Amino acid sequence: MTTGEHLPEPKLLFIDGFHRSGTTVLTTALTEAVGGVTTTVECLARRIPTLESFLAAGGGDRGVDRLQVVPQMAEEYGFLLRYRTGKRSIYESPDGLAVLREHIAELAAEAPAAPVVLKNPWDTGNEARILDDLPTATMIIVRRRVAEIEASVERALARLCSSNAYSHALSGAEGEPGRRLADIFASRWKRTLVLTLIRTVLRWRMFRLAGRVGALPLDRVAFVSYDELRVDAYGAAVWAAHLVDPASLAEAFTRHAFAESSAPVHSGLIQRALDRRWRRAWDRMRAAQVRVAVLPSPQTLPPERAGGTAPQQ
Repeated sequence: MTTGEHLPEPKLLFIDGFHRSGTTVLTTALTEAVGGVTTTVECLARRIPTLESFLAAGGGDRGVDRLQVVPQMAEEYGFLLRYRTGKRSIYESPDGLAVLREHIAELAAEAPAAPVVLKNPWDTGNEARILDDLPTATMIIVRRRVAEIEASVERALARLCSSNAYSHALSGAEGEPGRRLADIFASRWKRTLVLTLIRTVLRWRMFRLAGRVGALPLDRVAFVSYDELRVDAYGAAVWAAHLVDPASLAEAFTRHAFAESSAPVHSGLIQRALDRRWRRAWDRMRAAQVRVAVLPSPQTLPPERAGGTAPQQ
């Protein structure tokens, strides 16, 4: 590249959703479906010495679940933000957006013609600001049953009490955070208090997100359900057809999704109310996209199916 010459802005695809809502699987599937590049463990390890040491020592699982950490695994750009700025979200630090733009440029330089796929659950709720600040960005916002998210968060925290090497490597911390978490979970009342606080904050953020999506640009956002993807991958991926080929996304999702290991989690009254609010918001936005021809009517698409049941692993 000659002096003064600039690469064109890359196409950006954000996977937006709360922790434990399927964002890792969707990021992996979307990156594969569009032939893109994403933030990976290897990419972060080049910048975070403790993570590089973790991989060199043989690695392990993610801590939050049994998924083994490999260099090409998709990861949150929030860990890079935390390493560089001390904060996991773009807008929590004055330097956050500049660091993200720098990271995007580095990913784009690795594969100049490829879309850049990004995920960071810590930025869920910042959709409008991200789309305003990054004009080439589009976004898939994913929802999942509230009870499933909350149960998965609880399991992940309990597992982190004893399996936290990866999380410490990502953050550059020593073992003290893991010991504090183990102390909390060893006390019944402390555990109950912490989980109640987490659920309260999470539910408030879900409530707000469902109310805010109506202001987002219809042509730059897709509204996807993780639960629908598991039942009928192609039928669910159709709702992102303006951003990605639905057959390719469905095929990749089916290949990478975890098999269900337990029965669906029971939903309480508040969880069911939030699910209804979330579902109505998604239905309204999808109907609006069909109405203005951002999306074709599902009835006009070929009855293709990509085997919605996830493979056994």
